[in-house]
Amino acid sequence: MCGRYQFSTKESREMQQIVRDAERRSRGRFPVEANFPPAGDVAPTQVAPVLVASGGKVVAEYQRWGIPGWRGGLMINARAETVCDKPMFRRSMAAQRCVVPASGYYEWDAGRHKYFFRAPGRPLYLAGIYDNVDGANCYVILTTAPNASVEGIHDRMPLILTHEQVRPWLTDPQAALALLTAVPPELERSCEDGQICFDDLI
Repeated sequence: MCGRYQFSTKESREMQQIVRDAERRSRGRFPVEANFPPAGDVAPTQVAPVLVASGGKVVAEYQRWGIPGWRGGLMINARAETVCDKPMFRRSMAAQRCVVPASGYYEWDAGRHKYFFRAPGRPLYLAGIYDNVDGANCYVILTTAPNASVEGIHDRMPLILTHEQVRPWLTDPQAALALLTAVPPELERSCEDGQICFDDLI
């Protein structure tokens, strides 16, 4: 699962542009925009920038992380393997897909050791879907089986898209279905003390 990720504009012009676009499109919709940390961790219920399709274009807007479940609680992830079958997510997968840009994401192993996963020098693009809840768009992040960089730490990881896969995911329903089974790229993994403990980079 993915329960916390990092968004930082400090080292990426692309992330800076995403924030500018999201601010322009979402102005007035989210009076809690200050809830978004421009250089820090993003947690469930916070507002953060996502990419969506609008008129055939890829644009950024603010959305809130988490969709209320039918039986209570907050859904923050959906399994890529079953997202087309679940009544709660089927419609969103068909027509309301999004991409969650991130500088990296966090995961904890069984011993509660914290790890940070990233692609040095470029953003991660996490596949997601969204729905409208009480007038505000809210998203969940899709997860899949772990690749070699995550295996041994957790049994799930975000469905990570390459930069070239972002537009097809957002605009092409058939391409999006095929991407549900894509193997995420390898990531750099750092331990809680910040030391690199995995040598395979993207």
